[in-house]
Amino acid sequence: MGDFLEQMMKFSLNVMVSGSENIAKAMQEVQHEAETPDEAEDTSETDEDFTSTFSSLSRLAIVPLFEMSKLPITVLVKTISEATQEIQEQTAAGYEGFSEEETAEDFDREIIPLSEREAALETEATLTEEAEESYQINLWQIGRSGRPDFKGKWTTAFDYHLGTDVDEINRPTVPHFITAQGGPKSRGATEKFNVHFTLDRDYTNGELAFIYDRWGTEKDQVFVDNELLAPIGGAGKGMFKHVALSLKDIPNGDHVITITTSGETEAGGHRIDYLKLSEIEKSA
Repeated sequence: MGDFLEQMMKFSLNVMVSGSENIAKAMQEVQHEAETPDEAEDTSETDEDFTSTFSSLSRLAIVPLFEMSKLPITVLVKTISEATQEIQEQTAAGYEGFSEEETAEDFDREIIPLSEREAALETEATLTEEAEESYQINLWQIGRSGRPDFKGKWTTAFDYHLGTDVDEINRPTVPHFITAQGGPKSRGATEKFNVHFTLDRDYTNGELAFIYDRWGTEKDQVFVDNELLAPIGGAGKGMFKHVALSLKDIPNGDHVITITTSGETEAGGHRIDYLKLSEIEKSA
């Protein structure tokens, strides 16, 4: 008898879900018809027709509830618990088997690959997260995450000289978008971003770190005084990447760090949030 009641309970739950789905579908149709211009409406439909339809659908959901009330409370609680668990498992399976994989595929499908040599150069120059923590003295910083977009006109090359802005961190007049060659010539963008700065002493290999935040799938090239420091692979379509590179020997005087990007992608370039040059903090 108990098994029979449990089966009846599950049947009632299924009917109730089906009835709820029908009601939702009917309400969507009603909303759609309400949004349709007058000339597209069916003038033969009356208020009585709508009332009858809604009443029938309501009974589809209410009748199973009435049947459920006849079951013993222990059977009711047990069956509802099992049904809830099944729904949760099906939902989890749906996310694991479809959404996450499709999202990852969508992010990865446009990444511009690095060659073996380029990947080796990137790995050699990139600081680990632990090593980056040693560079606590900022010599300069341009921009920050969430800063207002630069509205200046597009340029093939943009030269920025440190010390020319009143607020270089919060409101720097620098491009926020790096385009590949032939990419979109939008406002606030450039193909070649040059940062000019001056050092007041010599720095040996590993004493300075160049750090910046970027997005997108394109491949960057970072140069110091026109010499390639490292190529930087993208993280994926619409995805963020934090870059921290160790600089080689660099003497006192005037210098320039250049960033370009390349790759045939839908965006034609990527956003850049901030750039900074940091000095390693030596222990006393």
